[in-house]
Amino acid sequence: MKSPLLTLLCLAVAGSLLAGPTTRVWTDKQKRKVEATFVRIDGDFIVLQTRSGAPARLPLANLSAADQAIAKTLQPFQPSVALTATVQQSAGEMDRLVMKKLTAEGVKPNPPSTDEQFVRRAYLDIVGRIPSYDEAAGFLQDAKPNKRAKLIDMLLDTEGYTTHLYDYLADMFRVVDETNRPMGRSLPYIQWLKKQVNDNTPYDKVVYAMLTADGKMWDNGATGYLLRDSGMLLDNLSNTFSVFLGTDLACAQCHDHPFSEWTQKQFYELASFFGATSTNLNNRDLKGNPEERIMAEMKTLAEKSGTDITKYENIIGDIIDANRRVVADTKDNRLRLPMDYKYKDGVPGEPVKPKLIRWAGEKKNNEAYKNTKTKNQEKLRDTFAGWATHQDNPRFAITIANRLWKRALGIGVAEPVTNVDDPKSASNPELLEYLGREMKRLKFNLYEFQKIIYNTQAWQREATIEDVPMGTPYHFQGPLLRRMSAEQTWDSFMTLILGNPDLYKGTNGTSYGNSISLDLAKTTGETMAGKINAFMKMRDGGKSDTGNLADAGMVQMGAERPKTIEYGGMKLLRAAELEQPARPGHFLREFGQSPRQSIDGGNRQGSAPQILMLMNGPVQEMLTDRQSLIFRTMNGKATAEERAESVFLSILARRPSPTEKAAAVKQISEEGSDGPSNLIWALINSLEFLFVQ
Repeated sequence: MKSPLLTLLCLAVAGSLLAGPTTRVWTDKQKRKVEATFVRIDGDFIVLQTRSGAPARLPLANLSAADQAIAKTLQPFQPSVALTATVQQSAGEMDRLVMKKLTAEGVKPNPPSTDEQFVRRAYLDIVGRIPSYDEAAGFLQDAKPNKRAKLIDMLLDTEGYTTHLYDYLADMFRVVDETNRPMGRSLPYIQWLKKQVNDNTPYDKVVYAMLTADGKMWDNGATGYLLRDSGMLLDNLSNTFSVFLGTDLACAQCHDHPFSEWTQKQFYELASFFGATSTNLNNRDLKGNPEERIMAEMKTLAEKSGTDITKYENIIGDIIDANRRVVADTKDNRLRLPMDYKYKDGVPGEPVKPKLIRWAGEKKNNEAYKNTKTKNQEKLRDTFAGWATHQDNPRFAITIANRLWKRALGIGVAEPVTNVDDPKSASNPELLEYLGREMKRLKFNLYEFQKIIYNTQAWQREATIEDVPMGTPYHFQGPLLRRMSAEQTWDSFMTLILGNPDLYKGTNGTSYGNSISLDLAKTTGETMAGKINAFMKMRDGGKSDTGNLADAGMVQMGAERPKTIEYGGMKLLRAAELEQPARPGHFLREFGQSPRQSIDGGNRQGSAPQILMLMNGPVQEMLTDRQSLIFRTMNGKATAEERAESVFLSILARRPSPTEKAAAVKQISEEGSDGPSNLIWALINSLEFLFVQ
């Protein structure tokens, strides 16, 4: 009689001989299960694809023994010729439209990028960091003609893709995590957003969930979008149109738009779709003042037990405040025209009925406007979200497509990306229209859309280094030369110091929700006392361990990862794993990380504090620490020439020229122990390091 494992192995081998890929339920050593398709084995890792289409790359050793054995019998899944042809066809059409415009404007395309330029740009654009020494050297040594497409696929399948795209969305959505208010933190929203990226949830589904979510954030992370602007309905609507529909309605919030067709009445009609939505339970909603009642009961308990209640007043207030932060819809639409309303189409203070806008030239029978009922006040957000994210909405698809094009090439087809009111005024209207059609064809699959862009000749050409004057159209002869973002710079330093920074994680996203969640209308003093005890136990017992750079070296060799590595008081984690945003004075903020007060608020401008940080700051000290990866890599080489080359490959993803090598060897050989540090310092302070070529 065959054993169960042998039977599974036989079935697996038989399945691998079939034309299609192997899809099954995989089990890890913790007995967690996931249905996924086997893609391939990469060394000690296995790459799977979940039912949603999201890639998952995890250590093979994490699987159960039986699943490890099965995986080793399977053949790598090769995408169908039709799929590959589709990517090539779509990328080719984008290139055709770019070349058509370049020819019409008499502009020559830039030459193709070198392998050194390509590998560094691919890592920075797709996973948000420079390649390590091994990654750069491996790519440059590869002689296969399809190695660029393979690298793009590999990078898109890594955790770094999720991390880097999250950074972009966090800036776009103004994600703020209130670390100074532990019970008001946005960790559930942050973790929810990261999961949507990791699961490759279609973008329209993500946006719909954000606009229609209800409940408390720790029960539904998607509520974080509306809670971000709690109590600021009009501001949230203005941001929603700018981010998702590329329409600038900000001026119409206060008066008829001076440079566009939008009126103040239209703005309030749109805002009325959220007029019945509450983001903060007030005393009227709760039919009384729970804070006064709970405090009175707790004071009575404290007097009986001899406890000083004043020690806990702030915690009590924070717990109550956190439980007031709830997204809910009511039957009462409270939106009214402002009392200073001055136009003839309305009366100050009168109720406003919800009504959707139409852009000029839009078809009257547009499918996005069907089934947009407005009578049920408790379903108004569903109506708005269904219209906004509909594939036939004239602005939704082209807005996110234009954004991702800009993310890859440095400038949008339509600028600014928050205002594409008139697509015909774009630098290449035909290209913009095609990008929108592709986004809809792919059903808002951002992963597949970006794969197409990265396979275009336009993205793979040398960067344009000349400044493009403001207001001058750019025709994409190549990507624009860009300074690294704050997150790219920080994560690149983490790569030089730690190796693969994705191996290190900060908080696991567990919020204080379970410990403090309560029904304010029914909460007693005794219940609150129990919540305080639970909260304090979690707070005091949740501190992370700290490690050092020596621990980092162990992790790269396969040892168990430390919870947190700190150096000079700084946590060595990817930017996406740190508080959102970092505190003022942190490396990230000094290098332009957005304070998250405005859409896309990050900047890439150089500054004197940046120079000082690179010259004398703790990051420079970490790089020249003997336990940093770049130092360990260099010290593993036998000759001064090899050590010099390893530093160049690690920092610039290229080998030094003969002149550079001679100078580097002299620096390493003649200046004693400070020579290697000086070489590293010189290269990280170079413009070549700080820019994406």
